[in-house]
Amino acid sequence: MSYVGRSVPRREDRGPLSGRSRYVADLKIAGMAEVAFVRSTEAHARIAAIDTSEALALEGVVAVFTADDLAGVNAFPDFIEHIGPVAQRPLAHGKVRYVGAPYAAVVAEDRYIAEDAAALVAAGTEFEPLPIVANVDQALAPGAAKLFDDWDGNCSVDETSHGRAVDAAFAEADHSFAETYISQRQTGLPMETRGVVADSSDGMLTVWSSTQSPHIMRTTVASALGIAEASVRVLHPAVGGGFGVKTHIYPEDVAVPWIARALGRPARWIEDRLEHFVASVHAREQRHDVEVAYDDDGTIRAVRCTSLLDLGSGEIFMPGVSPVYVTNTCLSGSYDLSNFSTRTIAAVTNKTPSGAYRGYGIPESTFVMERIIDRVARLTGSDRVELRRRMLLRPSQLPYVMHGGGSIDSGSHAQCFERALELAAPALARARSKSADDPDVRVGVGYANYIEPTSPSYFRTTGHWAGGDGATVRVDPDGSVRVAAGLTAFGQGNETAAAQLAADALGVSPDDVTVVLGDTERTPYGLGSWGSRGAMMLTGSVRMASQRLMDKAREIAAHLLEASPDDLVVTDGAFGVAGSSRPTVSWAEVATAAWVRTVDLPDGMEPGLETSAHFQPANLEHERDESGRFNSAAGWSNGTHIGIVSVRISTGEVNLEDFIVVHDCGTMINPAIVEGQVHGGVAQGIAGAMYEQFQYDAETANPQFASFMDYLVPSSAEMPPMTVDHIETPAPDHPLGVKGCGEGGTVGPPAVVAGAVSDALSEWNVDITECPLTPSGVRDALRAAGAVGDAAAVNP
Repeated sequence: MSYVGRSVPRREDRGPLSGRSRYVADLKIAGMAEVAFVRSTEAHARIAAIDTSEALALEGVVAVFTADDLAGVNAFPDFIEHIGPVAQRPLAHGKVRYVGAPYAAVVAEDRYIAEDAAALVAAGTEFEPLPIVANVDQALAPGAAKLFDDWDGNCSVDETSHGRAVDAAFAEADHSFAETYISQRQTGLPMETRGVVADSSDGMLTVWSSTQSPHIMRTTVASALGIAEASVRVLHPAVGGGFGVKTHIYPEDVAVPWIARALGRPARWIEDRLEHFVASVHAREQRHDVEVAYDDDGTIRAVRCTSLLDLGSGEIFMPGVSPVYVTNTCLSGSYDLSNFSTRTIAAVTNKTPSGAYRGYGIPESTFVMERIIDRVARLTGSDRVELRRRMLLRPSQLPYVMHGGGSIDSGSHAQCFERALELAAPALARARSKSADDPDVRVGVGYANYIEPTSPSYFRTTGHWAGGDGATVRVDPDGSVRVAAGLTAFGQGNETAAAQLAADALGVSPDDVTVVLGDTERTPYGLGSWGSRGAMMLTGSVRMASQRLMDKAREIAAHLLEASPDDLVVTDGAFGVAGSSRPTVSWAEVATAAWVRTVDLPDGMEPGLETSAHFQPANLEHERDESGRFNSAAGWSNGTHIGIVSVRISTGEVNLEDFIVVHDCGTMINPAIVEGQVHGGVAQGIAGAMYEQFQYDAETANPQFASFMDYLVPSSAEMPPMTVDHIETPAPDHPLGVKGCGEGGTVGPPAVVAGAVSDALSEWNVDITECPLTPSGVRDALRAAGAVGDAAAVNP
């Protein structure tokens, strides 16, 4: 029986649903102290003095540490040579560059005392305010205050890629237009905030963390503390969501282990939600200044795009510059359009550092491309659907090399769009019928066709790590199978998928497979889970290791059966001769011979039944070629989103009536898991399209958010009915044809909602150019389009 392709129930859900999962905050170690960090209330200032005396005098306070105490701790490495170095330290030294920057750590017997003492340290701190850099325009302005004294300015990245035929296309095109598109600042917002527990005993520093990348964290912590990597063990217990936010290694990830070693006792820090808002990475804030050359028939001849990323202070490891590179290199998405010139700019400002979030630059690029297509359709009187049909990639064009070097080896771009249109037609008819008698409501439809780069290179993001991953497979004497992999699990279904893959490869049931993830002592070195890489990396590494193990097991079984290995088959967990009624030997008997009764092994065979493999996708590139291009992802999933909205003109309220997804991630290991990934991704995408936004004061760079009262997050009640369909176009160069599916759901909603609202308000020529689409934002768009005044001035 094949388990790959079946919706095997998720084994990961038992713990969370029963309340038995143990998260970092649940860990309790005898003698454990609690840590609270003192964070800057200034966006940009010099630290003139820190008085810790009152805090130290408070009963129950164990210690207070500042940057001077951690002078022996190494700065986070600046591996990437082409971006501005920040030399980040675990605690801010001399200067703070954003509200929320940690500059002291208080250790106490309990968290309540630690928080009280932290407030005393904050009260005893003297800051000397410095000029504020509140946004990218201020950062790049001549004479702007500099965040880093040794930089020439505030620009971390400024690179240009010129398409060879772009200038000629603009000269020859019938028309051109210029526009600015904006993606707002938001974050991944996992249900579980970050947390670290550390204990140093018997020569081993053990760290429990909610990180997405335990091995990378181990390497980084060991380097920062100047100790051997073999003396550090990192585990991640149950993790309540990551979404890219937890791929980074944060100051607290180094400071807490240092505190545990310095005090000789366990230490714990758990991030509260306010800390998460100001101290965990933000994302998405990009501005795109575009020029588009097009002809009367709607043909888009060329695009020039300058993308500007607000990096915040830039003080995060790994650096947060890569998403804007991804945006610019993937602007064409699922469309046959290669004539681009791009400029990529990332500037530091006095905001929380920017970093990774699910989608990683692709929602931004999709938003820009889909808004461009809708604008061209409107300007030329072209049908929006027909224009997309003309542009979508066809199977005969694959593999297709994008302007940035990405090589789309397979996909169903046109097929997904046609299937989504078919599914959307009745939903659109229902929405129009529902509001037909209400003069205050307009209905619109929006489209997004996208690509989803999966299993990307990590080298351009980190300057150090590349892109493969490992797995070890072992069969114990009782016949049970153990799989250990360098990936992590925090809701994606990796444990279930690994069990399915091993079960298929070894001819056993998934129930007989134990999966170990997230422990640097029990798993081979791996880069963790991010970038929709779990399915491909598990498929490659687990199948490679299983095949090697199977080859050895066949030899042992053949020896026990006195048969040829080539004649053996595995059925229901037992080896037998194909087409024969002769006795069989079970996995338990084979493994017992391998581990225990080694006298039963073939002559000269090494005992044991455990193999490892490290999978490196053959087509994944890590560095640019001479033209500045490279294939940055091993797989390219694709899909189509269509959304139907109703807009109440008098209030600006937008209601999502229906949402349709047709998704192609190659071979699906577990369709139910893929379905869940799509649903969850769409929910986060809708949050970005309509609700979530970090806002800062334009003069002081002070955050205008402190809780969910200020940072609006949708609930399940705001989610629309959703129809999801799947097409499977296997990747030709990867095991089982698997690609990946973790991020595609987040990609389409901003473009879809903006397109649908623009369509609904097309009688006033409203053209949405930024998100989120809030009621006040819709009303502002109507006013800007000339439909000003009260509802009577808008309604017919």
